[in-house]
Amino acid sequence: MGDRKLDFTNCVLSKLSPEEQDWLNSKTAAVKESVKKFPVFFSKASRFIANDVPEWNANEIQELHSIYPGFGNTDWTKRDLARTVLVCGLDTNKDAQVLRGFFEIAEMKELVALYKSLFLLDNAADFTSQVKEGIRTNMVNVFDAICLGNPFAAAYLEDPAWNQMILKAVFMDRPLYKVQNIGKRRNKELANMLQDYIQERWAAKRTVSPEVWRLVHQYLREDVKQLILEKELEAFEKNALKTVLSSNETVNEEFWNNIGKMNELNLN
Repeated sequence: MGDRKLDFTNCVLSKLSPEEQDWLNSKTAAVKESVKKFPVFFSKASRFIANDVPEWNANEIQELHSIYPGFGNTDWTKRDLARTVLVCGLDTNKDAQVLRGFFEIAEMKELVALYKSLFLLDNAADFTSQVKEGIRTNMVNVFDAICLGNPFAAAYLEDPAWNQMILKAVFMDRPLYKVQNIGKRRNKELANMLQDYIQERWAAKRTVSPEVWRLVHQYLREDVKQLILEKELEAFEKNALKTVLSSNETVNEEFWNNIGKMNELNLN
């Protein structure tokens, strides 16, 4: 294992019971010897590893974030974590063949762990096509595993695939502030597509998430600006739209994250 995978594994083991540690260590060693055993062990994790979400202290979250940026943005069950360790145990020269076949037969919870694990692989870029395919899923949990708190998309997807993922997240009302590096991947094409979407929603007398303005900021078109000026704003829109109208104003990421958090509370 590379250092990143080893560090992640050590963090995971610290949250498992002695029995769970023994099972995971023995199965990871077995996978290294024979990749043919991987699908069976990956599936059997549901019998030997608890499905609760472990608690992490601030230092642990910081360490995990350095290994896996965005880790603290979503919940990882112990089973997700253990399955990720099994994926990390695969030989880099063989993991693509093994995992591509398993993606075709895995059930929902297994797919969640598979997509979460890919970023940690030394050859993560080899799985870009698989992630693009995953974005098309109708399973919300699987889509969230790709889109939220996962650094893979920002690191490896080109703008067309990235934009497709973000648009789908908007359509599905997913919390955009949990998308890793969303601010760094802003682009004009995405902003234009979102402004078309906003026009359609407003024409139908429907609201839009205030989070979309994060991606429109500094790309605001005159036609949409005019619509904003003519619109009677809802309370939840005012801060975001005030910032968007100040096109030259630089806003830190925490401002938009707070808007996202407040919006998520309103939706729930």
